[in-house]
Amino acid sequence: AMPELGSGNGNKRDYYTWIYAHKVMDLAKEKGKAIVIEKLRIKDKGKRGDYSGRLSRRIRHNFAYRKLLERIKLLAKRDGIEVIEVNPAYTSIIGMLKYAPQHMVSKDIASAYVIARKGLGLKEKVPKNYVELLRKLSIEELKEIKEYVREKVKNAYLKAKHMKEISYLIKSLESEPRRVSEPLEGTSLGTQFNPWRVLKVVVLTALSPERVIRDLSVLKDILFRGLWGDPKRARAPTAGGRGVVCVKTQAIFETP
Repeated sequence: AMPELGSGNGNKRDYYTWIYAHKVMDLAKEKGKAIVIEKLRIKDKGKRGDYSGRLSRRIRHNFAYRKLLERIKLLAKRDGIEVIEVNPAYTSIIGMLKYAPQHMVSKDIASAYVIARKGLGLKEKVPKNYVELLRKLSIEELKEIKEYVREKVKNAYLKAKHMKEISYLIKSLESEPRRVSEPLEGTSLGTQFNPWRVLKVVVLTALSPERVIRDLSVLKDILFRGLWGDPKRARAPTAGGRGVVCVKTQAIFETP
Protein backbone atom coordinates (compact mmCIF):
# COMPACT_ATOMS: atom_id res chain seq x y z
CA ALA A 1 0.00 0.00 0.00
CA MET A 2 1.13 3.54 -0.76
CA PRO A 3 -1.13 5.84 1.31
CA GLU A 4 0.88 8.97 0.41
CA LEU A 5 -0.34 8.70 -3.20
CA GLY A 6 -3.96 9.19 -2.18
CA SER A 7 -3.65 12.03 0.33
CA GLY A 8 -2.10 15.44 0.72
CA ASN A 9 -1.55 18.11 -1.92
CA GLY A 10 -0.32 17.59 -5.46
CA ASN A 11 3.30 18.43 -4.68
CA LYS A 12 3.42 15.89 -1.87
CA ARG A 13 1.92 13.15 -4.04
CA ASP A 14 4.30 14.04 -6.86
CA TYR A 15 7.27 13.82 -4.50
CA TYR A 16 6.28 10.34 -3.29
CA THR A 17 5.82 9.02 -6.83
CA TRP A 18 9.53 9.70 -7.39
CA ILE A 19 10.44 8.16 -4.01
CA TYR A 20 8.58 4.95 -4.76
CA ALA A 21 9.82 4.82 -8.36
CA HIS A 22 13.44 4.97 -7.18
CA LYS A 23 12.75 2.25 -4.55
CA VAL A 24 11.38 -0.03 -7.26
CA MET A 25 14.41 0.64 -9.44
CA ASP A 26 16.84 -0.04 -6.58
CA LEU A 27 15.16 -3.39 -5.91
CA ALA A 28 15.20 -4.36 -9.60
CA LYS A 29 18.92 -3.55 -9.83
CA GLU A 30 19.71 -5.44 -6.63
CA LYS A 31 17.85 -8.57 -7.79
CA GLY A 32 18.80 -8.26 -11.46
CA LYS A 33 15.17 -8.66 -12.50
CA ALA A 34 12.72 -7.06 -14.93
CA ILE A 35 9.82 -4.96 -13.62
CA VAL A 36 6.20 -6.02 -14.25
CA ILE A 37 3.47 -3.38 -14.07
CA GLU A 38 -0.17 -3.05 -15.04
CA LYS A 39 -1.03 -1.36 -18.31
CA LEU A 40 -3.59 1.10 -17.04
CA ARG A 41 -5.91 3.50 -18.79
CA ILE A 42 -7.01 6.16 -16.35
CA LYS A 43 -9.19 8.93 -17.73
CA ASP A 44 -8.29 12.55 -17.21
CA LYS A 45 -9.52 14.18 -14.03
CA GLY A 46 -12.80 16.09 -14.03
CA LYS A 47 -13.21 19.75 -13.15
CA ARG A 48 -12.63 20.97 -9.63
CA GLY A 49 -15.62 20.13 -7.47
CA ASP A 50 -16.74 17.18 -9.58
CA TYR A 51 -15.88 14.68 -6.85
CA SER A 52 -15.54 14.66 -3.10
CA GLY A 53 -14.82 12.37 -0.16
CA ARG A 54 -13.98 8.71 -0.81
CA LEU A 55 -14.39 8.91 -4.61
CA SER A 56 -12.13 11.96 -4.77
CA ARG A 57 -9.41 10.16 -2.79
CA ARG A 58 -9.64 7.14 -5.09
CA ILE A 59 -9.30 9.36 -8.19
CA ARG A 60 -6.30 11.21 -6.75
CA HIS A 61 -4.67 7.88 -5.92
CA ASN A 62 -5.29 6.56 -9.45
CA PHE A 63 -3.67 9.59 -11.08
CA ALA A 64 -0.72 9.46 -8.71
CA TYR A 65 -0.42 5.74 -9.48
CA ARG A 66 -0.34 6.49 -13.20
CA LYS A 67 2.44 9.02 -12.59
CA LEU A 68 4.31 6.41 -10.57
CA LEU A 69 4.16 3.91 -13.43
CA GLU A 70 5.28 6.54 -15.92
CA ARG A 71 8.29 7.40 -13.75
CA ILE A 72 9.20 3.76 -13.26
CA LYS A 73 9.26 3.35 -17.05
CA LEU A 74 11.31 6.53 -17.44
CA LEU A 75 13.94 5.45 -14.90
CA ALA A 76 14.01 1.89 -16.24
CA LYS A 77 14.66 3.14 -19.78
CA ARG A 78 17.51 5.28 -18.50
CA ASP A 79 19.08 2.36 -16.61
CA GLY A 80 18.43 -0.32 -19.22
CA ILE A 81 15.98 -2.36 -17.12
CA GLU A 82 13.18 -4.23 -18.88
CA VAL A 83 9.59 -3.22 -18.04
CA ILE A 84 6.80 -5.66 -18.87
CA GLU A 85 3.27 -4.24 -19.01
CA VAL A 86 0.38 -6.67 -18.48
CA ASN A 87 -3.39 -6.57 -18.84
CA PRO A 88 -4.84 -5.56 -15.44
CA ALA A 89 -8.17 -7.38 -15.99
CA TYR A 90 -9.33 -9.31 -12.91
CA THR A 91 -5.95 -8.91 -11.19
CA SER A 92 -7.38 -8.02 -7.79
CA ILE A 93 -10.27 -10.50 -8.08
CA ILE A 94 -7.94 -13.41 -8.87
CA GLY A 95 -5.62 -12.35 -6.05
CA MET A 96 -8.44 -12.17 -3.52
CA LEU A 97 -10.09 -15.43 -4.55
CA LYS A 98 -7.04 -17.58 -5.22
CA TYR A 99 -3.79 -16.42 -3.62
CA ALA A 100 -4.79 -14.38 -0.56
CA PRO A 101 -6.49 -17.34 1.17
CA GLN A 102 -3.94 -19.83 -0.19
CA HIS A 103 -0.86 -18.00 1.13
CA MET A 104 -2.56 -15.99 3.92
CA VAL A 105 -1.41 -12.65 2.53
CA SER A 106 -3.20 -9.33 2.03
CA LYS A 107 -5.22 -8.66 -1.11
CA ASP A 108 -2.60 -6.15 -2.27
CA ILE A 109 0.26 -8.66 -2.03
CA ALA A 110 -1.93 -11.30 -3.69
CA SER A 111 -2.68 -8.89 -6.56
CA ALA A 112 1.03 -8.18 -6.98
CA TYR A 113 1.60 -11.94 -7.19
CA VAL A 114 -0.96 -12.17 -10.03
CA ILE A 115 0.73 -9.29 -11.88
CA ALA A 116 4.10 -11.03 -11.58
CA ARG A 117 2.65 -14.30 -12.89
CA LYS A 118 1.14 -12.47 -15.86
CA GLY A 119 4.55 -10.99 -16.56
CA LEU A 120 5.96 -14.52 -16.72
CA GLY A 121 3.25 -15.50 -19.19
CA LEU A 122 1.56 -17.91 -16.77
CA LYS A 123 -2.16 -18.69 -17.07
CA GLU A 124 -4.54 -18.50 -14.13
CA LYS A 125 -6.67 -21.62 -13.96
CA VAL A 126 -9.78 -21.59 -11.82
CA PRO A 127 -9.31 -23.86 -8.75
CA LYS A 128 -11.39 -27.05 -8.97
CA ASN A 129 -13.67 -26.23 -6.04
CA TYR A 130 -14.56 -22.88 -7.61
CA VAL A 131 -15.22 -24.76 -10.87
CA GLU A 132 -17.62 -27.04 -9.00
CA LEU A 133 -19.37 -24.01 -7.52
CA LEU A 134 -19.81 -22.52 -10.99
CA ARG A 135 -21.14 -25.78 -12.38
CA LYS A 136 -23.88 -25.80 -9.74
CA LEU A 137 -24.75 -22.13 -10.18
CA SER A 138 -28.43 -21.46 -10.90
CA ILE A 139 -30.52 -18.42 -11.82
CA GLU A 140 -32.45 -18.82 -8.55
CA GLU A 141 -29.25 -18.48 -6.54
CA LEU A 142 -28.26 -15.34 -8.43
CA LYS A 143 -31.72 -13.89 -7.75
CA GLU A 144 -31.27 -14.71 -4.07
CA ILE A 145 -27.95 -12.84 -4.02
CA LYS A 146 -29.57 -9.92 -5.85
CA GLU A 147 -32.34 -9.67 -3.25
CA TYR A 148 -29.78 -9.88 -0.44
CA VAL A 149 -27.80 -7.00 -1.95
CA ARG A 150 -31.00 -4.98 -2.41
CA GLU A 151 -31.80 -5.29 1.29
CA LYS A 152 -28.27 -5.11 2.69
CA VAL A 153 -26.48 -2.31 0.82
CA LYS A 154 -27.33 1.24 1.88
CA ASN A 155 -25.00 3.17 -0.44
CA ALA A 156 -27.06 3.98 -3.56
CA TYR A 157 -24.10 4.04 -5.96
CA LEU A 158 -22.66 0.75 -4.70
CA LYS A 159 -26.09 -0.90 -4.70
CA ALA A 160 -26.74 0.17 -8.31
CA LYS A 161 -23.32 -1.15 -9.35
CA HIS A 162 -23.92 -4.56 -7.76
CA MET A 163 -27.48 -4.81 -9.05
CA LYS A 164 -26.40 -4.04 -12.61
CA GLU A 165 -23.68 -6.70 -12.51
CA ILE A 166 -25.95 -9.38 -11.02
CA SER A 167 -28.79 -8.53 -13.42
CA TYR A 168 -26.41 -8.92 -16.36
CA LEU A 169 -25.40 -12.39 -15.18
CA ILE A 170 -29.02 -13.42 -14.68
CA LYS A 171 -30.02 -12.16 -18.12
CA SER A 172 -27.04 -13.86 -19.75
CA LEU A 173 -27.68 -17.13 -17.96
CA GLU A 174 -31.35 -17.06 -18.96
CA SER A 175 -30.35 -16.65 -22.61
CA GLU A 176 -27.77 -19.48 -22.41
CA PRO A 177 -28.96 -21.70 -19.52
CA ARG A 178 -26.39 -24.47 -20.15
CA ARG A 179 -23.38 -22.19 -20.49
CA VAL A 180 -22.12 -22.15 -16.91
CA SER A 181 -22.65 -25.91 -16.59
CA GLU A 182 -20.28 -26.67 -19.46
CA PRO A 183 -16.75 -27.91 -18.58
CA LEU A 184 -14.31 -25.13 -17.84
CA GLU A 185 -11.02 -24.99 -19.63
CA GLY A 186 -8.28 -22.54 -18.71
CA THR A 187 -9.72 -19.26 -17.47
CA SER A 188 -12.75 -18.72 -19.65
CA LEU A 189 -16.37 -19.75 -19.81
CA GLY A 190 -16.60 -17.86 -23.06
CA THR A 191 -16.67 -14.13 -23.78
CA GLN A 192 -19.90 -13.65 -21.85
CA PHE A 193 -19.02 -15.77 -18.84
CA ASN A 194 -15.51 -15.04 -17.62
CA PRO A 195 -15.40 -17.26 -14.50
CA TRP A 196 -13.62 -14.65 -12.39
CA ARG A 197 -16.39 -12.15 -13.14
CA VAL A 198 -19.01 -14.67 -12.04
CA LEU A 199 -17.03 -15.68 -8.94
CA LYS A 200 -16.72 -12.04 -7.93
CA VAL A 201 -20.50 -11.93 -7.64
CA VAL A 202 -21.28 -15.35 -6.18
CA VAL A 203 -18.41 -15.34 -3.66
CA LEU A 204 -17.10 -11.83 -2.88
CA THR A 205 -20.28 -9.79 -3.40
CA ALA A 206 -22.44 -12.39 -1.64
CA LEU A 207 -19.99 -12.55 1.25
CA SER A 208 -19.62 -8.82 1.76
CA PRO A 209 -21.61 -6.53 -0.58
CA GLU A 210 -20.87 -3.35 1.38
CA ARG A 211 -17.14 -3.56 2.06
CA VAL A 212 -14.02 -5.11 0.57
CA ILE A 213 -12.87 -8.04 2.69
CA ARG A 214 -9.37 -7.74 4.12
CA ASP A 215 -9.26 -11.03 6.00
CA LEU A 216 -9.70 -13.54 3.17
CA SER A 217 -8.97 -16.60 5.31
CA VAL A 218 -12.74 -17.08 5.31
CA LEU A 219 -12.36 -18.43 1.75
CA LYS A 220 -9.97 -21.25 2.68
CA ASP A 221 -12.77 -23.76 3.21
CA ILE A 222 -14.20 -22.99 -0.23
CA LEU A 223 -10.82 -23.03 -1.96
CA PHE A 224 -9.44 -26.22 -0.40
CA ARG A 225 -12.44 -28.21 0.84
CA GLY A 226 -15.28 -27.05 -1.40
CA LEU A 227 -17.47 -25.98 1.53
CA TRP A 228 -19.85 -23.27 0.34
CA GLY A 229 -21.39 -22.55 3.72
CA ASP A 230 -22.66 -23.63 7.10
CA PRO A 231 -26.44 -23.29 7.70
CA LYS A 232 -25.80 -22.93 11.44
CA ARG A 233 -23.93 -19.68 10.82
CA ALA A 234 -26.17 -18.16 8.16
CA ARG A 235 -25.19 -14.65 7.15
CA ALA A 236 -25.44 -14.35 3.37
CA PRO A 237 -26.58 -16.31 0.30
CA THR A 238 -24.14 -18.11 -1.94
CA ALA A 239 -24.14 -20.37 -4.98
CA GLY A 240 -23.61 -24.09 -5.24
CA GLY A 241 -26.69 -25.47 -3.55
CA ARG A 242 -25.01 -25.47 -0.11
CA GLY A 243 -27.09 -22.79 1.62
CA VAL A 244 -25.13 -19.80 2.83
CA VAL A 245 -21.70 -18.27 2.99
CA CYS A 246 -20.10 -18.78 6.38
CA VAL A 247 -18.98 -15.30 7.50
CA LYS A 248 -16.44 -15.07 10.30
CA THR A 249 -17.59 -12.56 12.85
CA GLN A 250 -14.02 -11.39 13.40
CA ALA A 251 -13.39 -10.68 9.70
CA ILE A 252 -11.86 -7.26 9.09
CA PHE A 253 -13.18 -5.08 6.29
CA GLU A 254 -12.11 -1.96 4.46
CA THR A 255 -14.02 0.61 2.49
CA PRO A 256 -13.90 -0.10 -1.29
